[in-house]
Order: sequence, then structure tokens, then C-alpha cells
Amino acid sequence: MLNLGAGEVILILVVALLVLGPKRLPEMARGIGKFMREFRRQTDEVRSVVEREFYRMDQDVGSGLVETQPQPSSLPVQAPRPPASLMEEASLPTDPGVPGPPSASVSAPPPGTVKAASNGSPEGA
Repeated sequence: MLNLGAGEVILILVVALLVLGPKRLPEMARGIGKFMREFRRQTDEVRSVVEREFYRMDQDVGSGLVETQPQPSSLPVQAPRPPASLMEEASLPTDPGVPGPPSASVSAPPPGTVKAASNGSPEGA
């Protein structure tokens, strides 16, 4: 796996013993062992799930249970809905001779005019 010889492994163990000490080296070895065991268990579990799903798909294809309808290449896209206030304005009659609801008769002041504040001074001044 790592192509290490016996001498190299002994050298690594001696360096680890000198760095970690005789009390921490067994604890470290146990921790590494637990990690490797858990890692192997997780990879085996993932491998078995993938193999099981592939086997199930193979059985479904072989028995003809899989539907062969073509899948759409892209999903349909819907335009976003406009706000409700715009929907109300769009539903109002367009004939100027027909009076609309009272809320439609209120309009903004023409551009360029200054709206007076409640204290009598112009806004923004």
C-alpha cells in the first residue's frame, strides 16, 4: 500500500515513541485504530448501499418494470406573478368615461411639484 519496508516502519515507530512518549503512544495507537475501524465500516456501508441500488436497478431493467418515457430536457419555466396592486390596476376598465373605484381616483401629484408637510414647510427643506 505505502511501499514501506520493515526498517522504515521501525524508524517511524521509534520517532513516534520519542515524540509522544511511552504513555501517549498506546493511546494514539488506539485512537488511530478506532478511526480506521470506523472509516472502514462507513466505506463498507456506502459500498453496500451503492451495490444494492445498482442490483435493484439492474433487476428492474431486466424485468421491464422501468418506464421508458423520455424525460423532458428542461423544466417548464413560469414567469413570476406581479404584485396584487398591479393586478388590481390591470383589472380596472380602460375607458376614461367610466368612473373607477374611489382608490383609483387618488393619484400622485404631477412631477416637479413640492408636496407640503404637515407643519407647513416643504418636504426636503
